Amino acid sequence: MKTILAFLLLISCSSLWAQPAPSWDQAKKDLLADYGKHQPGAKVHEITGPEKKEGAAIVLRYYGGAQVERADKSKSSDRFFVEYRLFGSKWELHAVRVYEQNTLSDIKPPTAEEAQRILQAAWLGAKCDAFDNLQVALDGAPRFQIETTSDRASAKRWYVYNVKVSAKGNGKFRLSEDGASYVNATQNMLLWNPAEKNWSVEARHLRCTGFSKRS
Repeated sequence: MKTILAFLLLISCSSLWAQPAPSWDQAKKDLLADYGKHQPGAKVHEITGPEKKEGAAIVLRYYGGAQVERADKSKSSDRFFVEYRLFGSKWELHAVRVYEQNTLSDIKPPTAEEAQRILQAAWLGAKCDAFDNLQVALDGAPRFQIETTSDRASAKRWYVYNVKVSAKGNGKFRLSEDGASYVNATQNMLLWNPAEKNWSVEARHLRCTGFSKRS
């Protein structure tokens, strides 16, 4: 018990005598140094924050965001934290972590009208024989993705759409009640073809088995 009390007293005294805790400006400097060390050639165009500051007697953590362009010209919006720990009377950098990374698009998506037209045509061409009157509706904004490869220039690029495909059952198959309303809430991908400058639908995501009867 005496040992525990002495240890707690030591921590308390150390905190009183410690140097001032690192500031947000110091955290930004340490973040830039970490990018320079682990991602040579990366340019940090903007740092935002701190979004949150967490701390106890001997631990301090800053959260923020960064807009980054890497040597291969890829861009991302990163979420990070910088953590410090108190050792004796001195604060030391413990960790810099990018815990979320969203790749930013280098191509614009089609207009909502164009995307809906392309997806509508694709679903009509999917030949879902158990259903009639297929109608595609976009559900929210698309999400950009790029193929993970060392050659960004030739990497595939696509937008992922949440869609709702409504239809009427025609009774031709057991799971298709004649005249009943059905909906298929799914995701579809529009793949960019740089040579032909157009979009195509990933056909493997056009699943006619995904319809459920509306209640």
